Amino acid sequence: MIIHARKLLTPAGWRADQLVTVSGGLVESVAPGTEGDLHADVLAPGLFDTHCHGGEGFHSLHPDWTRLEDYLRRLARCGVTDLLVALSACASAQTYRDALDFVREAMRRQARGELPGASVQGVHLEGPFLNPRRCGAMDPEAMPAPSPEAYEALFGGYDDLVKLVTLAPEREGARALTAHLLKKGVCVQAGHTDATCEQAEAAFGWGVGSLCHTFNAARPIHHRDPGVVNAALLCENVYCEAICDFRHLHPNTVRMIYRLKGPARMAIISDSGAVTGLPDGEYTIDGRRYHVIDGTNRVNGGETLSCGACYLDGGVRNLAGIGIAPEDALRMASRTPAERLRRADIGVVRPGARAHLAAFSEALEPVFSLVGETIYTGK
Repeated sequence: MIIHARKLLTPAGWRADQLVTVSGGLVESVAPGTEGDLHADVLAPGLFDTHCHGGEGFHSLHPDWTRLEDYLRRLARCGVTDLLVALSACASAQTYRDALDFVREAMRRQARGELPGASVQGVHLEGPFLNPRRCGAMDPEAMPAPSPEAYEALFGGYDDLVKLVTLAPEREGARALTAHLLKKGVCVQAGHTDATCEQAEAAFGWGVGSLCHTFNAARPIHHRDPGVVNAALLCENVYCEAICDFRHLHPNTVRMIYRLKGPARMAIISDSGAVTGLPDGEYTIDGRRYHVIDGTNRVNGGETLSCGACYLDGGVRNLAGIGIAPEDALRMASRTPAERLRRADIGVVRPGARAHLAAFSEALEPVFSLVGETIYTGK
């Protein structure tokens, strides 16, 4: 298969009139030319969502094959070719195990070509070792003290799946757990945290490498108490997640993160949930009630947002709409999260990389995606 890109986003920036040859699920070559089997105005690496709990009626803690397939297909049609399935804090060890077993089987089915859509790359554990004071929409009673022993009791045996863990670094035992996870090759980030600036800076020194959905569910910035957000924004090597639906963060707040971190350290996430992608209204899914207003589920009397209002393609368009260069917006949704997860085979268009590609119009609307050798047309 040969794809002609009028504009191709490469690690070196835009290149005009490029032919991307794909064979065996990999990018075989990239060379100048105009004659291809498919044509794209804008061709970029497929988007990689490292923080998504579901959508289209699917939620990661409630295994359902039909809903999962609908969700993965929808992601692929939106240009999202890769994801980590995020599991939020819950009170039941069995619920975790059921969800992890489900993700493992999903990855096996995809390896056999039996489950279509965006490619599941593992699990992001958003908890449970968080701070109840910054629980957000999660249950504060489901946040035990962190320790290697507590982690192994819940997640031992799933080292092949867990790629990213969010924890509150100020809690006693967090440093020992961080060291334990880093030895396993798991990336660790701060989140749902009440850490002071000093506590956060210390944690970044241990190897905590990113901040979960920056500003959301975190100690706020105060001019005499700058907190974890200030520390993350000013620590050069720390990545900052950002929900770019413009519901969770004001556009000027997003601009601030971008200006301080740049496209190499700001990563767009969706933080999508079961009702993301569904029309406004009231829903009951797996026994839980959802009240969707302006694309976002609201709890606690409407004061708390519990999931993102759009998938990554929407976040990319939002960033471009406030003047951020399209190449930077696309990078923050593809290459940057891949680099955060130390993945050199996705999030980039170059020979040898996986053929996970996304084609967009000039307005950054998804046109088609390629996941290996399967094409998904735009939403």
